[in-house]
Amino acid sequence: MSHSKHDPSRRYQKILVIATHCIGDSLLITPFTRSLRVAYPDAQIDVLINERGGMVFGTNQDIDSLVEIPPRPKVSDYIRLVKQYGRYDLVVNEMLNDRTAIYSAVFGRDRLGAVDESLTGSWLKKWVYTHYISEQHRFEHKLSRASRMLSLIGVETVPEIISPEESLPDHIESRLPDSYLVVHAPSSNEIKQWPVQSWIEVICELSKAGYHLVLSGAPSPRDKMIVEEILEHFSDSNSITSVLGELSLAQTSTLLKRSQGFVGPDSGPGHMASGYPIPIVSLISVAPASMWSPWPYKVAVDEVNNLYRNGVSQQRVGNIKLIQSERSCVPCYKNKCPISDDLYSPCLRDITPAQVVDAVIEMMPLRTNNAG
Repeated sequence: MSHSKHDPSRRYQKILVIATHCIGDSLLITPFTRSLRVAYPDAQIDVLINERGGMVFGTNQDIDSLVEIPPRPKVSDYIRLVKQYGRYDLVVNEMLNDRTAIYSAVFGRDRLGAVDESLTGSWLKKWVYTHYISEQHRFEHKLSRASRMLSLIGVETVPEIISPEESLPDHIESRLPDSYLVVHAPSSNEIKQWPVQSWIEVICELSKAGYHLVLSGAPSPRDKMIVEEILEHFSDSNSITSVLGELSLAQTSTLLKRSQGFVGPDSGPGHMASGYPIPIVSLISVAPASMWSPWPYKVAVDEVNNLYRNGVSQQRVGNIKLIQSERSCVPCYKNKCPISDDLYSPCLRDITPAQVVDAVIEMMPLRTNNAG
């Protein structure tokens, strides 16, 4: 179901896209800004962000201004921002929470959003939004959902992730091999973490096969613990380079752009990698693959059918290879495994190192990356 009062002759001159998400989710907002820029090349397109949003959108050429709002804005904050930026012809909000619905009402004359009709108070959001789609509860991919929203205002979806980019520091450049794969072992939380020992086995086998590997990770305690545990096993290796904690988000994106491929969990780096035509091997089980897996490079959006299937051991779409568990409980979409208290989720332990190694060899053969 959808609802729209859109006038096809309406040409929006001033547009605000709400993106007060975490980093990974914010990357999935960039198809909105790219599609709107193509449809309205002369419009002012701003993005409403939280304090970390500049990491994702700071170098995005589709955007005119970043509008930062506090996590819990006061009335004075709304007044200040309206005075500074004025109201917008259109506000686009793909989030379902009440706070961003308030942002839409305050800042926009026309408001494009999404409504979950199973929730109490959905009638109020229907009143807030000039145009809205209804949640379909089928683990729909974020790009398919974006396309349904943009269709309501007559905008064709451009299926591109726009990753931030920044030049690599000289000291990193000097350490990188000519050809390499990026391996990102840390997941965003414990329930999504593939066993460290499994990563060690994969890295060992790929290194033996002749691949040059660059290990990435944020300067967070969790990422450092995981990557450093892996590095302990490869202290004498000439085929492994660590950039743990040494790169900004935009520099990590540049590292990915120049690589021969990416291996990692469903994560922010995985979505950044999907902004480039490089092979990607993605490990996913807890979250729905159909909803959160990296989007294949410039593959057209189907608003009706899910691009990926959940609970399928392996599948390949374009430049993306997904590996997941076939357990009946996949995806559980939980914050804690409901069937086990083990350190690693059983559905992720189902994924074997051999599967990952074989997927890398399939997607990123040595004859392509000239490694070795």
